[in-house]
Amino acid sequence: MSIGIDYHIDILTTAFNADLFTDIVGNTYTAYGRAYINEHEGQKKPEVQTASSTEYVDVMIDTAVDGISFCVVDNKINALSQLDYMATVNVYFAVNLDILYPTVTERATEYLHRDVGQSLNDSNFEIISITTGLEAFADFDFIKESDNLEPFYLAKFECQLEYQLKENINC
Repeated sequence: MSIGIDYHIDILTTAFNADLFTDIVGNTYTAYGRAYINEHEGQKKPEVQTASSTEYVDVMIDTAVDGISFCVVDNKINALSQLDYMATVNVYFAVNLDILYPTVTERATEYLHRDVGQSLNDSNFEIISITTGLEAFADFDFIKESDNLEPFYLAKFECQLEYQLKENINC
């Protein structure tokens, strides 16, 4: 059972997996849920919790998959009242636009922004800004300026979410 902000991130993750790129047969896009920025051997990397409540695995850009997404909640969460909170949630995407938007003849960045924006809006996440390119993943140390990330497009959707710390249904 998810509560608080995790409930909303679980709903968003389910929406991404159900709605994004579903018309592309055989695509390997994966929407991960909440990730944490952890440091190992001097490198900051996003990690997601496995089915075990104590195990985490790196979320890395892999050319064998068509795309990934994950969410990171800011370290500072603002209290609006005893049970009401406001948090910044960064939603990261690394996607191969050529595979996930094969019928688009121009650069498909705005199509991704539109589709992700619709899912975010439907899930009560308010988009504050979009950062693209290497700067989108600047919070992590596993990407360097010299890395060739072709064919991936990198984007970070900075969002705000107002939520309550109460139990919700299973996601």
